[in-house]
Amino acid sequence: MTRHDHPAATYEARIRRVTRYIVDTPDGDLSLDALADVAAMSRFHFHRVYAAMTGETVAQAVRRLRLHRAGKWLVQGVIR
Repeated sequence: MTRHDHPAATYEARIRRVTRYIVDTPDGDLSLDALADVAAMSRFHFHRVYAAMTGETVAQAVRRLRLHRAGKWLVQGVIR
């Protein structure tokens, strides 16, 4: 079994895909169901895997990334 065949490598790739999706579409549908579809997992399995691999829930990650974007806008003067 190669590293790319290992389940953890597959999960890492799926989590990276979801994170990229959140960053690229922060105003889109970022519900657990939608993000589980991006990861190609059931919503329950995705929630467990995401939390185990990232140390935060999907909702916490979405909130953190949206707050980071808002903070950047404040610093750049986009939001007054």
